[in-house]
Amino acid sequence: MLGKFIECEADKNGNYYRVIQTTKEYSDGKKFPINEVVESNKKIDFNTMDRTQIGGFCVSTYEYIFRWLIRGDTLCEVVIPEDDKIYKTTSENGIYVAEKIILTNPKKIDDNFATELYLHSTLPENSYFKAMTACAIMGYLNTALKVCDEHVTKENVCNAICELESYCQRREKENYIDNALAIESVKILYNKLKQIENNK
Repeated sequence: MLGKFIECEADKNGNYYRVIQTTKEYSDGKKFPINEVVESNKKIDFNTMDRTQIGGFCVSTYEYIFRWLIRGDTLCEVVIPEDDKIYKTTSENGIYVAEKIILTNPKKIDDNFATELYLHSTLPENSYFKAMTACAIMGYLNTALKVCDEHVTKENVCNAICELESYCQRREKENYIDNALAIESVKILYNKLKQIENNK
């Protein structure tokens, strides 16, 4: 029986992606080598009542991976080993979980590539606000401003500002906002949002 947060078993031959960090170490020391099986330290818990405790590795599809840019600097394709399964969660953001993954075809993310991922994306409104902020934090300022231009309106700007503030607060605790570029980029984006708000 599948759990509260697991919708169904998915096709392991589907096209899945994961963003990984290659320039910083993960806090738990986890390594993500390319073209090798990587196994999660935590099995998938089908009985959990807490979405954050599902376990396994989260991966996504191309139209949703834009949401995950905060998690690293490199996009990898994901292969599910023959002896493992992958499950689609109930998240509206296209989240899948698997206990074992193989990462292939790494591609460094820069501002231009971030824009490409954005143009292929299909996200709920609030997820665009979070992804927009993530782009600013990661230094993809042109992408962040493009998302702002195309998704933020006078009607939803207050929500966008709230999402930016709460997102940044959480990321500061996780030490993502730890350099002058991130701080300046977020400031530029925030000022643009405030301009939209003040022009109501």
